[in-house]
Amino acid sequence: MEGTFDFYHFPISQPSRSIHLLLKLVNAPHNVHHVDLISGEHKKPAYLEINPFHTVPFLVHGDFSLSESPAIARYIISNVKCDDHWYPADLKKRARVDEFLSYHHTTIRKAGVRVAFAFYLTGFFTGKKETEEDKQAALKGLDETLAVFESYFLKSGAFIAGDEISIADLFAASEQILQADMSKKDYLASRPKVKEWLERVKEATKPHFEEVFQPFNDFVKTL
Repeated sequence: MEGTFDFYHFPISQPSRSIHLLLKLVNAPHNVHHVDLISGEHKKPAYLEINPFHTVPFLVHGDFSLSESPAIARYIISNVKCDDHWYPADLKKRARVDEFLSYHHTTIRKAGVRVAFAFYLTGFFTGKKETEEDKQAALKGLDETLAVFESYFLKSGAFIAGDEISIADLFAASEQILQADMSKKDYLASRPKVKEWLERVKEATKPHFEEVFQPFNDFVKTL
């Protein structure tokens, strides 16, 4: 299927970054539409006409529209010519990718978001700051989750699905782990294996990784 993807996103949103990065990496023709979550643009009538779920990311492709970032990633790959490693045809490698995409929402992503809220977002949205105990508990929870990540998903290869990068690695880096940068803590100090994997992801996706993450990195500097 040919045609340009219309991609609705907000750069501080973890899943938005995953999809934006993928679009660039597979050279998919796309238009980027910025939806400002902080100002509430995602809840205004104009955007609700496009996406009744008022979420990002959201994809429109001709007369077809799609929410949920894992589904969006698979759809993009199915509609462009790209290297097999992003979503491997090999059933075992593909199953490993799917396993992680099913796993991450309530584990690594949840832990990374918890850190972001403990150190910044709770105060931003409610005006109430969390205690130092809350912050340390959030970092501890993230570290425990990363211990499982490195012992299981990184046990047998350079990347999650083996020796080549896949969409699972994009989601792991973009959505979950780096969101904890809002803490401004070295939360990977005790996880050198995760840190080494993250550097491999950045190297395999350069220069697009830096481009996609620049708005988020600039935002973190203001905190």
